[in-house]
Amino acid sequence: MSVLEVVLLSVVVAAVGYFVVRWMFRVDEKLEDARRAAAQIASVLSGLGLKKTPAFLLDFAVADMSGMAEKIVELAKLFLSGEAAVLVEFERVFDGLLAAKLTTDAGRAIVAAKLSEATEPSDPKVVKEAPKAGAV
Repeated sequence: MSVLEVVLLSVVVAAVGYFVVRWMFRVDEKLEDARRAAAQIASVLSGLGLKKTPAFLLDFAVADMSGMAEKIVELAKLFLSGEAAVLVEFERVFDGLLAAKLTTDAGRAIVAAKLSEATEPSDPKVVKEAPKAGAV
């Protein structure tokens, strides 16, 4: 092999290596972005009262595959155990959403509007003895 061939081969190997490493880092960046987004969603869902789903998302965010598998089994058991356990989880979410709505003027206005709708006598299914909007 001549010196020119060795130099050309070195340049080609360096160029191929550069593009392979660059491609690998792009793939890694996409996975990092997905994990970062999962952590942010877990934080929001946890703030709203969910407990099981945010734990699963946090395991994904830190690449704990065995933890994710355990959380999937726990979620399956939760859903298969009956509606009472699932309703408890949704009750926590409702309480969290209501608390979040009551922290802002716009949210309190929405709650007041919903309460006034619920006390209208035109619909026989509405609650008849709910507090009026001003009591919120």
